[in-house]
Amino acid sequence: MGVLDRVYAFVVIRGWKMWISYKTQVFLTVINWVIPVFIYFFIGLTLGFGKFSLIRDYTAFMVIGTAFQGYFSASVVTLAGRIRNEELIGTLEYLVASPLKPMALMMYNTIWGLVINSMSAIMVLAIGVGLGVQYHVNAASTLLFLLLYLLSIIGLNLIAGAVVLIVKQGNPVALFTSVASNLLGGVVFPVSILPTWLRYVSYSLSLTWALSGLREAMLNNYGTPQLLGYLWPLAVLTLAYLVIGISLSNYAFSRILREGTVHMY
Repeated sequence: MGVLDRVYAFVVIRGWKMWISYKTQVFLTVINWVIPVFIYFFIGLTLGFGKFSLIRDYTAFMVIGTAFQGYFSASVVTLAGRIRNEELIGTLEYLVASPLKPMALMMYNTIWGLVINSMSAIMVLAIGVGLGVQYHVNAASTLLFLLLYLLSIIGLNLIAGAVVLIVKQGNPVALFTSVASNLLGGVVFPVSILPTWLRYVSYSLSLTWALSGLREAMLNNYGTPQLLGYLWPLAVLTLAYLVIGISLSNYAFSRILREGTVHMY
């Protein structure tokens, strides 16, 4: 079985077909994508955020943040949730015993999270058009920032999945990323208004730099040379997340195999 066959199996058969078979869950998930956009939009209108001196167009600022924030919070839960589900139904042992290497198993399971959050991002950006957002996209810089951002999400996925393999119950990484993305990532307000110590914490998140770069690339048509101040921190964090994620995943699998705790949940 080749790489494309495995991607098809994990994304289409194991991901899409399973997800679409639960109609109520699909409906509720789509509603969960849409509602926050309108909540922040009307809050912005009510409180006059459109006149906020640090944000020229609050609706555009919020739409970009909401569209791409989902990768950071939800995607991290996806892999960890898959692993936890496999533990509970007793199939993790079979997956570990499959011909796939443990790291490949983690990677393929991560792809579905990226796919479903891409659907969410496209829907939110389309809603933005209806709310009057005008996009002036620089394709090259947008794709570059998006690629680095998604690679950083893969690293965070690996970290969260490895933690679940080790601790079994509880997912501190997913909790942190969910809270951090909403509070510290600059999703619906600029990080410059945070207290100094919190601002430095936000700078350790790939989300912060990715959103800053994507906003300039998609709203102001900025090219890569103009965005180097956002690009290099994002690249450094992406590399750090991937190195930590791969190392921790290898350690987690070797540990549960050595201790014989694959079947435990």
